[in-house]
Amino acid sequence: MIKKDIYQGNLKDQLKASAKDRLHRFILADGMLRGAIVNSTCMVNQMRANHELGPMETLILGQAYIAAALLTASLKGRDRISMHIECSGKLNGLDVESNAFGEVRGYLKNPNFSNNLSGRESTLSSLFGAGFLTVTKYLEDAKTPYSGKIMLEYGSIAEDLANYFVQSEQTPTAFSLSVHFNEQQEVDGAGGIFLQAMPDAQESKIAEAEDIIRQISLTTETDLSIGAAFAKDIEPDHIVLEKFEKMTPLLLGNYRTEFFCRCNQNTMQRYISRLPVEDLIDIAQNGPFPLEIRCHHCNTVYNFSQPDIECMLKGC
Repeated sequence: MIKKDIYQGNLKDQLKASAKDRLHRFILADGMLRGAIVNSTCMVNQMRANHELGPMETLILGQAYIAAALLTASLKGRDRISMHIECSGKLNGLDVESNAFGEVRGYLKNPNFSNNLSGRESTLSSLFGAGFLTVTKYLEDAKTPYSGKIMLEYGSIAEDLANYFVQSEQTPTAFSLSVHFNEQQEVDGAGGIFLQAMPDAQESKIAEAEDIIRQISLTTETDLSIGAAFAKDIEPDHIVLEKFEKMTPLLLGNYRTEFFCRCNQNTMQRYISRLPVEDLIDIAQNGPFPLEIRCHHCNTVYNFSQPDIECMLKGC
């Protein structure tokens, strides 16, 4: 992929920002619950730049990216997981996927939905409308992917994803996803937190953790939502130790997360070369050139010249 330069060539600023994007795993209540918290500020900003998104589109796809990053906490090896939403609302749906390396990519099906919104479509739930959420796990040691699908009930990625785990995996789960904008509508903080009950978890501990997550999700900017906290450079582990202090949190380690797609010029060339020969001949003769191929996951554009297409026809 080709990432757009959002730091005006300042390598120091780029490295400093990307270094903060990390997912921290932890357990609570002597292992009765597991969780993860992620700072995804750089990832969401890079996603926004590559996909050329407005504030509303950035909010929704940003939340999906944060959720996908949090879901990597249970992956290992070369595992990956995808989240697909198809819906009747103006955004039409979205696709995101992440892997055990902390790489996240994905796109909105209607990346400009906010251009034609009515007054009745001012809430997130109205933008989703009716639809379905599908989560698919591609596990390295499994012969086939595992997929589960539920109806959207809340019009909220956090709540519908939590509902998915209850319905499909019978596992009490909670998410808080936060994208914070400054007065210039720039993302200055983005991240989220994820909690999941283990099989032996006591109901009282689950209820206590859910109450804390609910408080975090409902906090105002003054109270410091997760996104606002990251905008103020509060560290993820500090949030865990403070918010869950009564549940004896134990930090397990952390790893990087980033907006990253493994597409490249050679991959796109292979896709084009698999077209029927008559189609390649037509392209070589009639163009248009340069031929532009866009990766929908990261919005990177790859250009191919007439000699490139002719070379594919010759098999070189």
